[in-house]
Order: sequence, then structure tokens, then C-alpha cells
Amino acid sequence: MSIQAPEHGERVSITGQYIGVEIDGVNHRVYYEESGPEDGIPLLCQHTAGNHGHEWRHLLEDEEITEHFRVIAYDLPHHGKSLPPTSEAWWNEDYTLTEEKFAESIVSIADALDLDDPVYMGSSIGGNVILQLGDWHPDRFRALVGLEVGTYSPGYYLDWFHDPQVNIAEASAYACWGLMAPQGPESMRRETMHLYEQGSTGLFRGDLYYYSVDHDYRGKLDQVNPSCPVYVMNGEYDFATDPDDAREVAEGIGEQAQAVDMGSIGHFPMSENPELFIEYLKPVLDDIRGEDVDVPEKMTPESVGIDVDAPTAD
Repeated sequence: MSIQAPEHGERVSITGQYIGVEIDGVNHRVYYEESGPEDGIPLLCQHTAGNHGHEWRHLLEDEEITEHFRVIAYDLPHHGKSLPPTSEAWWNEDYTLTEEKFAESIVSIADALDLDDPVYMGSSIGGNVILQLGDWHPDRFRALVGLEVGTYSPGYYLDWFHDPQVNIAEASAYACWGLMAPQGPESMRRETMHLYEQGSTGLFRGDLYYYSVDHDYRGKLDQVNPSCPVYVMNGEYDFATDPDDAREVAEGIGEQAQAVDMGSIGHFPMSENPELFIEYLKPVLDDIRGEDVDVPEKMTPESVGIDVDAPTAD
């Protein structure tokens, strides 16, 4: 995998398309990008709050992963190229993502794409929602991979995000900067910030309603009983949902769940340090494919043979 741009005139093997998706009785025009063989194992990738599928671009370009998996990264409605529905006066009310709407959106996108036994993977809001998917849709997925998962993540749904004196694009980007590990390549961490600066007003806050208010599985993990393996992977530098949160979630779900401690990485594994994250992810994907592998409970850059920068004070 390379994080460098392709050579002049070189094409990459990622394709983008729109598809109609009915969610809660409303037709949406959903944009997605994919890479890998059509008969590969579908790997559905969900972005973080206020962002879009661009966060997964490195996974889409990794030939070792796309040899076996059809990687699909979509933009939720209202995000990225999936514009709000033209059939509704969406501007008359605040955008708010609820747990029911979020889970239904993911399953509806998988259904519209006619995905047979897909793997679901997401980070942050996309990680937390594996609990709703495992609870309400226990038979829909081949495996659930949650990145930066917790039972409850209070404190991020803030009214001052709407204050006209606040540059929310800059504020959200710098908030996310603090959630990333300092060992990641600066170009990747800056790119993650850049992606956050592209969201529309109210989008980040609306997604955080799900993250910080509606999502609450404290004392309810015994309801999560999917008929598939569950992998809960949290980064060492994620102060919102750390590896202890991952272990709590996995222990609460039971024997089909495993926690993985990711060293030297933060809240945005797939974009802040894609080279390191992909090495952490490969044993999990091999396990899902049925290969005879042991998925380590803790991984570090040294254990997967990746050099990282020394931590800085920024």
C-alpha cells in the first residue's frame, strides 16, 4: 500500500456510483465507491461522524485486501456526495441521526446493493453501531468489525456548535486532531482534518446526537447476540473510546466477540495511519475468510513490522 498519489496518467481501480436506497419510506440517492472483485466478500465500510467515505480510500487501494474482498465505502445520506433527499424540506428542521435511522440506513444500503452475507466495518459512530446491528439484525452480516467502540460516549453533543461565532469546520477538525495518535504521518493526520473541514453546518453535531445521546448500551450488552463473529478494535490514543472500552464491549457480548488493542493509533485508524491500521486489520480479515490464524489481543507497530514516527508534543 502506498499513501502517495499515483503517477501522472496512472488510473486507480476505484469506481464510484450512485444507487437508490429507501430509508424510512424516503428514497435517497446514495453515493458509494468500491474496489475488488465482484464475487469477493463484500466489506461494507461506514465513515465517522460528520465525514464521508473518503476516509476509506487507502483500504480501497490495498491490493492484498481487494484480492479477496469487495470493499465498499459509502456516504450516508446528507454526507459527502449523498445529498439530502429532494422530496423533503430537510432545511426546516435540525439534522439528527438516531440509532434507529442509523441502523436502518446501513441495512437498507446493504439490501439495495444486494450484498450476500457482507462484513460490516465502521469507526466511531460507525463502530458503536455494531451494537445496534448485532442486537436488531443478528443474521444480516457475516462479521461485525467495530473500530473505536464504547457502550456510551457522553459529552460530544454540544449546543455551541451552532453559535455563529464558532467556525465549526475548524473546530471539528481540531477536535479530531486531538483524537489522533502523534505517531501517525503528519500528511495523513492533516488529510483527516481536511476531510472534516468539508462537512455542512449541523452535520457533525447531528451525528453526535447518535454518538453521545441516543447510543447507550450500558447494562444492555447481553442483548447483543449476533450469529457472527464480532471484532472490537480500539486505539491506544483514542481518549473517547480506549482499549478498556473495547474489552468491556467484547466481554459483555460474549464468546463470539474479541477485543483487539491497537497500539500507537487513535480514533481514526483508517485515515490517520492507514499503513499501520491495515497491518492490524489483516489478521482479522484472514480470520473472517476462514484462514487458520490467531488474532492477537494486542498489536503494536513493532509486532506488525511498521516503523512509526516518535511521538511529538503537537
